[in-house]
Amino acid sequence: MGARRTPRARRTRDPADKRARLMEAARTLFVERGYLATTTADVARHAGVSEGIVFHHFGSKADLLEAVAASYGSGLAQAMFADVPVPDTAPSAERMVRAAFSYAREHGAVARLLRLPAGEGESQAARRASRARIVDALARGFTRWSDAGVLRPMDAQIAATLVFALVEAAIVECFAHGGGEREADYLREAVACVEGALVPRRPRA
Repeated sequence: MGARRTPRARRTRDPADKRARLMEAARTLFVERGYLATTTADVARHAGVSEGIVFHHFGSKADLLEAVAASYGSGLAQAMFADVPVPDTAPSAERMVRAAFSYAREHGAVARLLRLPAGEGESQAARRASRARIVDALARGFTRWSDAGVLRPMDAQIAATLVFALVEAAIVECFAHGGGEREADYLREAVACVEGALVPRRPRA
């Protein structure tokens, strides 16, 4: 009588795990090889999944780049708001801007990727995705601070858009164009400008 055959365990993987593996693979390959030189097959192979899984989760390579950009934006926004008391006290412009600079420095490769011409449509969509996450987070914080009487009354969405534009410009000039050599100078001036936007509400006489 032959030995009983043990049934092979079914190989399963959590869909969230597959998506995370694809995101990490895309970040790595897009930075190392460039967006245009990387195929969805490359990303799938690097993540250890079939190419069809890429399209199942993201639809296209352009959508995958957009997801990478959105993830970068979410991370930067989270860094800016980490340990910030909302809405108890006025926000520290220095702490928020310093956190943004630090995150950009640590994730510089991804930041540079988002500023390279991936293809006009893909590049613009990716930048919009990254910008939207950051601006939305800033607008929510500004709204809560303003509603709580900590900051002056403001149009939070416009204020957030302008603050982000200023900080993004400072980061790009500092790291992408200046190699980070004058980080302290760019940080100081960016903080001063943001402090001008986040004016505390004056107490009533």
